[in-house]
Amino acid sequence: MKNKILLGVVFLLTGCPGPGDRMVGRVSTTAFLKDNRVCVVSPLEPQESITAIQINSDKSDSFHRVFDDKPVYVPKGECLPVFGFKFITGERYYFAYEVQSAKSVSHLVTADFSYHKE
Repeated sequence: MKNKILLGVVFLLTGCPGPGDRMVGRVSTTAFLKDNRVCVVSPLEPQESITAIQINSDKSDSFHRVFDDKPVYVPKGECLPVFGFKFITGERYYFAYEVQSAKSVSHLVTADFSYHKE
């Protein structure tokens, strides 16, 4: 009996998602160099807009910006904005854009990219 209780307690404490947990959906996209600029390809539908961005690097600075008051829309297939973030050659970057839609809950658009300028 003690083993079953212990197993139940361990399961509850492991952080596994449950029915009350909020899970944020993710959509992956690609990132590449276009005209010597980093281009994160927009997968946004017409009713979706960006409300926040986060760029992280393995080694250097990170960038965070929230714009709930003025969401940004970028047509599907075009480059998502990086807001002047300076990339360093040889580093790996991780992008997360929070996207809000008029007809669904928010989700993240994610990408990763190794910056090697030619």
